[in-house]
Amino acid sequence: MTAEASGQESGPATVQAAGQGDASETGRAAEHRDGPATAQGTGQGDAPPAAPPAEPGAGRIRRFAWFSWLVAAAGLSVCALAFSPSLIPRPWPFQALLAGLSFALGAWLAVAVRWAWRWLELPEPARLGARRAGQALTLAAAAGLAAALWRSADWQNATRELMGMPPVESMFHVRTLLAAAALALVLLGLGALLAWGLKTAARAPLRVSQRRAASAAGVAAFVALLVTAVDGTLVRGAVALIDQVQAAVDVADPPGAQPPAEPERSSGPGSLIAWDDLGRAGKRFVHEGPRAADIEAASGRPARQPIRAYVGLRAADDVEAQARLALDELERAGGFERNILVVATPTGTGWLQNEAIAPLEYMHDGDTAVVGVQYSYLQSPLSLILEPGLAQASAREVFAAIHARWRELPEATRPRLYVFGLSLGSLGSEASLPLNAWVRDPIDGALWAGPTFRNPFWRQIRRDREPGSPDWRPVFEDGALVRVLGPSRPEAAYGGPWGPLRIVFMANPSDPIAFFEEAMWWREPDWMKPPRGADVTPLFAWRPLTSFLLTAADMLSAADAPAGHGHDYAARDYADAWAAVTAREGWGPLDSARIAARIKATDPDVEP
Repeated sequence: MTAEASGQESGPATVQAAGQGDASETGRAAEHRDGPATAQGTGQGDAPPAAPPAEPGAGRIRRFAWFSWLVAAAGLSVCALAFSPSLIPRPWPFQALLAGLSFALGAWLAVAVRWAWRWLELPEPARLGARRAGQALTLAAAAGLAAALWRSADWQNATRELMGMPPVESMFHVRTLLAAAALALVLLGLGALLAWGLKTAARAPLRVSQRRAASAAGVAAFVALLVTAVDGTLVRGAVALIDQVQAAVDVADPPGAQPPAEPERSSGPGSLIAWDDLGRAGKRFVHEGPRAADIEAASGRPARQPIRAYVGLRAADDVEAQARLALDELERAGGFERNILVVATPTGTGWLQNEAIAPLEYMHDGDTAVVGVQYSYLQSPLSLILEPGLAQASAREVFAAIHARWRELPEATRPRLYVFGLSLGSLGSEASLPLNAWVRDPIDGALWAGPTFRNPFWRQIRRDREPGSPDWRPVFEDGALVRVLGPSRPEAAYGGPWGPLRIVFMANPSDPIAFFEEAMWWREPDWMKPPRGADVTPLFAWRPLTSFLLTAADMLSAADAPAGHGHDYAARDYADAWAAVTAREGWGPLDSARIAARIKATDPDVEP
């Protein structure tokens, strides 16, 4: 075999030999590129046999093989973190959602690191060593995931026991893993599609320019188009769909609900509000709750018909008109002639929890009036994001209208005035009080249940609490103005006297909506330090970033916890809180338990 023939077999890396001359410049350049594998020879003999050509794409396959192990290791590692403890027990569909998202996130991060590594032209690892390292890391990550699954049953069951829930079912982990794997595959497929688009956008400009700036410009243009398409089509379309669905839900009647027969309730005889204008939450509010006969049967004393006034979103054109209509409806029903008047700010959907209002009506023999105004039909998280400030604006208008009329009444005969809010409603209610409602013509008190972590007053009393009091049950200035009550701290625990104004926060220690903190991604929050709340498991250990993300995720399912835990507040705790706020003499925990049991008897879905 001649050197020329050998060069032909080796492709472009050939060394051409002449009988008496030196190799050509082309041959020397090829030899420099391909090293000793290229044939060398002279015209006097044959060259050594050339190595067989590599299969097309083999290098890419080997590179993908070792890198795929690293992607799997990253996905499994992040997925294991999704099974870490947090405040709220997770049902298997929610746990599968977190696990699938986490695996995909870990894999995407590994791909992003790989891209950055190659873009910076950092040295590539040896393939054999990288593949073995990737395999070892994947096995370690799989073992870590198995351990996390095993430990997750421990913390889930420990938390469930604290909340009075049954242990996880036997198929919990099987269902979780199967659903998580399916979700991860879908998300990885979408990620691969996005990666293809980015690669195509990066390579297209290189046809006209070899500068990296051109490639970066192509990627930037692709991302800009993608964001525009997603925001302009997918996001807005999704928001419009959610709006349509929620609007359709809002006009539907709750099961069993019908217009009330009592004139003291909105949409009843003589009411200024039509039944169809109440919205779903308003219909439920005026349908539920005790009547005078129910209260008399519970107390053995004469009772009045409780007033429940409500203005739906469709009853007026704007917030100001709603506030005026609420004032007119309250006056029509005789609300300013009652002993107790409550301005209640509902949650995002307009919901006013019956378990929050009914105990007040029972303990004051129906001599009460409660008025609420719907400002949205979206769930509270959606309302907070898509309609920022709307809850506060609505609450300010409603309170200003009612407070102005209340101030005109003789001080000796006007009702005692209180404000109430649950969750997002507490945020709006806090913001509704002007300075004169605190100083010149002050209200008598406030009850704010499940305050959000953004409530300014709630944040202040936790930050400025007395030394030695835990963050989940803070004591603020001896409890003369503000007290925090809940299942693990009754009102009697304070001992000291109240001032002229009484404010009560209700906060379950396991409520992530009340205790989430933006800084907990890098700093352990005080409520996780001992002593902890009665329903927070000691297995929930703080971890940087992980605890932040899982506590944020807990907010999505916090309302599904049993009553008295998470973001679900129990009727007996409301009764204790109202007794403290309204200074109901002779009322004790046994009375609260009795009323809670009666509320449950009239509504089987209520937990006492």
